[in-house]
Amino acid sequence: MKENIVARRYAKAITGVVREKASLNKVITDLHNISNVIERSDELKNVFYNPSIRMKFKEGVLSQLINRLNPAPPINNLLYLILRKDRIKYLGKIIFVLEELSDQILNRVRVNVKTAFELNKGETDILRKRFTEVTKKDVILEVSVDHELIGGIVTQIGSTVFDGSIKNQLRAFKK
Repeated sequence: MKENIVARRYAKAITGVVREKASLNKVITDLHNISNVIERSDELKNVFYNPSIRMKFKEGVLSQLINRLNPAPPINNLLYLILRKDRIKYLGKIIFVLEELSDQILNRVRVNVKTAFELNKGETDILRKRFTEVTKKDVILEVSVDHELIGGIVTQIGSTVFDGSIKNQLRAFKK
């Protein structure tokens, strides 16, 4: 619960500071890159998450990370603030909430599609166009393959799932 409150507070602050749409996308991309580097390194996680390590040392490590990854300028101050407030462990959640807020600001919707077989570019474009018409928003389409579906498609838009897979139809038929 605390994690959600903290994440929402920081994500709102970021959207307040970053007003331009292109800059908001860049900030999210840069935060993802930094978060991925931290989460993939046990040493970095140990440094940033360990309360017994001095803050000056943590700031030095963060400074090196920032110099190496060269994120957008608003991120630098944000990362130092998050580190000093001992909120760096919430960075992934902050990014998640920031993406939700940016989708609202930019009138976008994320659509997750699972199919039994790989879709070609034409099929993907048709799906994107159709979902754009239905939702009246820009669509970020994420397509994955799940061979267990046998056939059909499973679509998730926000918290709503539309299951048109053969696997689901067989399950319903069995009941």
